[in-house]
Amino acid sequence: MPKPGMRRPDPSEPHGTQSDRKQHFNKNIDEPVPEIQGKAKSGKEKCPPQGN
Repeated sequence: MPKPGMRRPDPSEPHGTQSDRKQHFNKNIDEPVPEIQGKAKSGKEKCPPQGN
């Protein structure tokens, strides 16, 4: 039973996030960052600062 005052939605109507409008996002031009390898990936200690 629906709560009083709430209408029962028609299953054929779009609802929620369903939409006929296309969202336009710019493509990401940055290249993906390489994954950290080896001991640095599994350790908990901080790495030394680079480029002093």
